[in-house]
Amino acid sequence: MKLLEVKNVYKNFPGKKVLNGIDIDIETGGISSIFGYSGEGKSTLLKIICGIIKQDSGEVILNEKNINGLEPYERRTALVMDEPLLFPHMNVLENIAFGLKLNLNKKRYINSNNNDGKMLNSPKEIMELLGITGLEKRYPGEISMGQAQRVSLARALIVNPEIILMDEPFSNLDIISKTKVRKLIKDVNRELKISILLVTHDIEDVVNLSDKMFILNNGKIQDSGHPKEVLKKPSSIDTAFLLGTENILNGIILEMDRHNNTIKIKVKDRKGDNEAGVVIEADFQENFETGEHVFLAVRPEEVIILREDRDVTKPVRENRFSGKIISSIFTSRMMEVSIKLERDPELKVLIPFHAYEVMNLAEGKTVNISLKKSSVHLIKKKKNVKGQVSVF
Repeated sequence: MKLLEVKNVYKNFPGKKVLNGIDIDIETGGISSIFGYSGEGKSTLLKIICGIIKQDSGEVILNEKNINGLEPYERRTALVMDEPLLFPHMNVLENIAFGLKLNLNKKRYINSNNNDGKMLNSPKEIMELLGITGLEKRYPGEISMGQAQRVSLARALIVNPEIILMDEPFSNLDIISKTKVRKLIKDVNRELKISILLVTHDIEDVVNLSDKMFILNNGKIQDSGHPKEVLKKPSSIDTAFLLGTENILNGIILEMDRHNNTIKIKVKDRKGDNEAGVVIEADFQENFETGEHVFLAVRPEEVIILREDRDVTKPVRENRFSGKIISSIFTSRMMEVSIKLERDPELKVLIPFHAYEVMNLAEGKTVNISLKKSSVHLIKKKKNVKGQVSVF
């Protein structure tokens, strides 16, 4: 069931178009994310939903009711900002209980249309749920940023909203606190069956938390769906870049074989020479044709470096190439490895640090790699006003 619908919403500020016909829908009880670059209007959209900012046109519908004309305190929404914004003169318990001073909130229930939703009776019950029991008498200046963000979430839960809107809630947290708060949000969603809409520019937040994602770019929703599907199969080259798909190659389709579920693509080298490039096979995909110029997108985590001490299984016999490691960088528990293939293309690979060590990988080493056919996604090239296909 759809809990929240945003229909054809526009918003401009002086000298800047921000939102240009936004359409999103949020299911009851799930976690959804709006992902995009900073400054794209993600926070503006949240503020429109909760009533802090008025849209120029379009509708916001909550539980099948148009809430355009309602004031923020009349909407059953709660906004959690990137900064906790706690009252410095109130202790933790007083901060959490502040929302109860609004009479409209005293008898609200989490997800009141869902019989499985839990009723929140007191600030102390919420504190126990969020793991901040014992902080009641402390003041904001006496707790950590991670604890302050939990207090901010507790203050949102106490008013029993139908949906919680979270604006970059992890941006000021260290990696350990971020991991804990992510798990906490997932637990709250599972325990209380409350809907959450999250805004972020960190794809890890999206993948770890969301059932559905929306990509906001250039004022429009550019793509949407389950995060893993959108990551593997972006609908456009803009989406692929935004999602950090670093392996994007130019190619031309040599063969379309529906019977054998295969497309063969000749990849151009960096000078644009078709003859010098490798041939890559992909699973059959609709709406392409032989001779068409396309982009190939492969996520770095989908590139397999083959172990020398093991026999290869069937999937890793596909698209096998040799190359030399030209650089290795440690990035947050993973190694980002750049491999220059013998016939020109350079690919980025993400592998766990322990695998990098076990395989004795190092810069200058020659390795064999494989790309599963299912990991190769084709993207159509845009045509310009003269009908010519765009190039890199």
